[in-house]
Amino acid sequence: MNNIKQVIQESGFRHNFVAEQIGVTPNHISMWIKNVRIPSKPRIRALCKFLKCKVVDLYPEGIPKK
Repeated sequence: MNNIKQVIQESGFRHNFVAEQIGVTPNHISMWIKNVRIPSKPRIRALCKFLKCKVVDLYPEGIPKK
């Protein structure tokens, strides 16, 4: 379970804009939200930096293993 969707919504940005800013497609963001794929550590860092949050805000139970 992750809070990526919630954190993005709270930021006021749209998924498409967030994706563009961190260098991924909007489809990547959707797959991360649905737990179909897990972002790489550099992508998680980029997402946290852009959204000004901590990893624990996105993954309160820890980042799942691949």
